[in-house]
Amino acid sequence: MAISELSNTQHQAIKINPNAGVEYAKTQHLVNLRANEVAKAACDLPIFLARNAHNGSYTISGLTSFRAGQSLFVSNNHWQALYTPVCMQAQPLYLLTREANSSDYFIAIDEQSSAVNTQQGEPLFDAKGNPSLYLSAQQKLLENDLKNDYQTYQFTQEIARLGLIKNIDIVLQFEQGEAQTIQGLSTVDEDKLQTLDSDTIANLHKQGYLSVLNSMLISLFQLNALVKRHNQHPELMPLKQIKLELSRDAHAL
Repeated sequence: MAISELSNTQHQAIKINPNAGVEYAKTQHLVNLRANEVAKAACDLPIFLARNAHNGSYTISGLTSFRAGQSLFVSNNHWQALYTPVCMQAQPLYLLTREANSSDYFIAIDEQSSAVNTQQGEPLFDAKGNPSLYLSAQQKLLENDLKNDYQTYQFTQEIARLGLIKNIDIVLQFEQGEAQTIQGLSTVDEDKLQTLDSDTIANLHKQGYLSVLNSMLISLFQLNALVKRHNQHPELMPLKQIKLELSRDAHAL
């Protein structure tokens, strides 16, 4: 990845392949989600929390595969889930800050993305160097996503404060008898959620957090569908079953 600030001189001739999001998703076994996307993505993806190694905050991700660098939701260059996450829709553009905690934002582009070319796709600028309609729409998408990112941060901070996050291991049992453990993911502590007092539950509901928590719990049933997808790939070792266990290593990432 080579991220650089978007410039109407340096990047005037660049076009973005319409399939940019799918190209990106091909290699992502976890796709980043915002709290407001959870209910939509839960129709297809099992959704987990993961701790950011840099700042300790939690992110929300949909699991698309049991193997790093691979997605089971891209087939024949098409995204197979009903909902397309914003992280895919925005590719290969990003909204970045010049300094930490700064509000000085700028649009950046991943120049190494396979979606970037000068031949075909959506232009970023017109002949005069003005932003194209496509770029203007992408900028709006990224600005909205920035707000949703902050709301997601507030959501994860609150549920962490209430002790509603539990670290889990995903234990894969293969047909041949081998076992593999995926570590570093967390989920909602359903037992703890059910013990909260009515005022806390009412407050979670008022903030819109309760529906997100319930959607995350319901999404775990999609693990069975993910096993089915996995087993439709003859090149992958077939899975017999999958189990969620409390993590033995709270610091595993």
